[in-house]
Amino acid sequence: MKKLDISLLLVEDDKVIRSIYEQILSRQIDKVILAVDGEDGYNKYIEHKPDLILSDIKMPIMNGFDMVKKIRIDDKSQRIIIMSAYGESRFFLKAIEAGVKGFLVKPVETEHLLNVISEQAHDILLEKRLNDEAVKRQIAELERDKGERILQALSQATATFFTHGVNDESVNNVLKLIGEMTSVSRVYIFKNHEIGGVKYISHTNEWVAKGITAQINNDELVSILLSDPMFVWWAERMTNHKNVMGLTDDFEELTKTVLSSQDIQSVLAIPIFVKDSWWGFIGFDDCFSKRIWTNAEINALEMLAFNLGGAIYRGEVEEDMKRLNASLEERVWERTKDLEEEVAERTIAENLLRDSEEKYRLIYENANDGILLIMNNLIHLVNPKMTEIIELFPKHIIGKTFSSLIKTEYAITVDKYFIEQNEVDEYEKHNMEVQMLNGKWLELKSTCISWDLDPANLVFISDITKRKIAENDLQDLNWNLEKRIKEEISRANIQQQLLVQKSKLESIGELSAGLAHEINQPLGGLSMGLENILFHTNKEGADENYLKNKINLLFNDIERIQKIIEHVRLFSREQDNLITEKISVNEVFANALSLVSKQLTNHNIELDISIPDNSIITLGNKFRLEQVILNLLSNARQSVDEKALQVNSDSFIKQISISVLEKNSNIVIIMTDNGIGINENILSKIFNPFFTTKSEKKGTGLGLSISYGIISEMQGLIDVKSDEGVYTTVTISLPKI
Repeated sequence: MKKLDISLLLVEDDKVIRSIYEQILSRQIDKVILAVDGEDGYNKYIEHKPDLILSDIKMPIMNGFDMVKKIRIDDKSQRIIIMSAYGESRFFLKAIEAGVKGFLVKPVETEHLLNVISEQAHDILLEKRLNDEAVKRQIAELERDKGERILQALSQATATFFTHGVNDESVNNVLKLIGEMTSVSRVYIFKNHEIGGVKYISHTNEWVAKGITAQINNDELVSILLSDPMFVWWAERMTNHKNVMGLTDDFEELTKTVLSSQDIQSVLAIPIFVKDSWWGFIGFDDCFSKRIWTNAEINALEMLAFNLGGAIYRGEVEEDMKRLNASLEERVWERTKDLEEEVAERTIAENLLRDSEEKYRLIYENANDGILLIMNNLIHLVNPKMTEIIELFPKHIIGKTFSSLIKTEYAITVDKYFIEQNEVDEYEKHNMEVQMLNGKWLELKSTCISWDLDPANLVFISDITKRKIAENDLQDLNWNLEKRIKEEISRANIQQQLLVQKSKLESIGELSAGLAHEINQPLGGLSMGLENILFHTNKEGADENYLKNKINLLFNDIERIQKIIEHVRLFSREQDNLITEKISVNEVFANALSLVSKQLTNHNIELDISIPDNSIITLGNKFRLEQVILNLLSNARQSVDEKALQVNSDSFIKQISISVLEKNSNIVIIMTDNGIGINENILSKIFNPFFTTKSEKKGTGLGLSISYGIISEMQGLIDVKSDEGVYTTVTISLPKI
């Protein structure tokens, strides 16, 4: 049963009765407070202000009625229930005079006591709900009134902007109006601008309440870089139409320091946009209290920022219109002057036309490109350069089709090209390449013209034979280059495989001591078992059951050795065809730890392992993933061993922890050691091939590079975090299937 959410003060001098009532009431009441006499009861009342008091009458030091009188001086509405072993009417009447809610005669039946308590509790909870609703209603009314006042100020501000425009005087008047209506400490505006292509934002206008220090002349607020670390987050939010709002204590340290220097306890900054571009922002500071802005206030102030942006845009449009009108008047005057000059120029143009016709003829005859005029699919005109390119006299060209001069495979395409060029727009025209009967390559560019009122094609022709030869040579070069690149990639893949194999063999070499122990243990069992069989056979004979049991145990040890050797063989062999399959992360860890656990034990390393019992599956090659685990364990072992030598203290405990967990659609492997850690200056280099801080005898710098490559092949991520001299944590994330 759910307990009643009230507090009850139980005042009873009898320890046994007090204990019994405490147990009964605690099952129904959320909080039960105990007092041993009237004086203790009054002190507990002052300290806890309980919702209900249940008190005995006759008690030492101060009786129940005296306690009730003292309580009534502080609170005449306090709910009190009196209980007593004395049922005389005088006690009952005295209780009524004291204004108690009930009078119970001891011994009180549990059910009756709980019913009386329950009735009072429900009345108390009802009063609380009514009081809460009243408080909420008052808060809502206050917020409504604030919103209405701000909306009134917003209406006046909008009228000011659209009547007087946006200038320092109108802006300062509006800031004063809004500041007084919202009862804030400061209202101010920041505006974006550029200096030499670099973006800044500056404090331009401000209103402050009485007793508040103005910040308009604060050098730190003049030309703040938008890329300043303190302002980057502000700029990103405002660019995306989001406000910056909150208590100073809740901001990150850099922003908190700047706001605190201006005595700001809470801030609200709303972006101003002018025609979809972020122009700046209007801000509101409270230096007296940690103010929480209501939605009604925020909505009204956002409308102020919107209207301010509209007024600024309107002012800019008006300025543009003024400049346009001035420009238009100037252009009309210039056009009138141009028309006067045009008449004079036309006369000059007619004279120049005659000269230009002669110049065009000279250009036509001396052009570096061949020129053809084709009408009705026949050549009507050629220039000297064209005869040079085609290597035929004009009489052998004019009157023929152009397709008769080129190889047969291009004839149909060329005829179609001339037709298409007559049908498309100028910007859609394109060039065409053809090969002549004499082997030369030509580039055609056709333009549609009117010749003697008939449609025609003016064709410009360039000899591109040398370019085509160069293109063919370049194509051959590219083909050879692609072939060589493929060969180099193949060599690189082979070299990468050799490095992976080398890393495996290095791991096997490091684990040799542990493997020897894993094999020696069953070998010892074999030796002892055989000696035991010989002993029983020579001494007293061995029955068939004894021999079978012993032989089965020997075979188990042999099978254990075979499994170890087979696992090492499969792990260490070179895999030409990398098999990608579903693999169990649990199985990979079991195999890896079977090779390395004894070695870690010999080094006095505590290994803490947390792996789920259920099988976790990913996609990859289990031997390669095992190689990664072994490499990381080897690095962790060397790290804690090195730290043990540095601290040279028996109190240092070498520890390595491994945990595997499932997070969303990923498998996360976390390995942490308390070794020497990694210096932050080289942390970004640890995955580089051949980068190592170890001596040549202890490492090649390939382990982490190869591990990074293997995890990447499995579509995973590997990350390292470290504090030099404290710890190193490696986190691997793999996709779960």
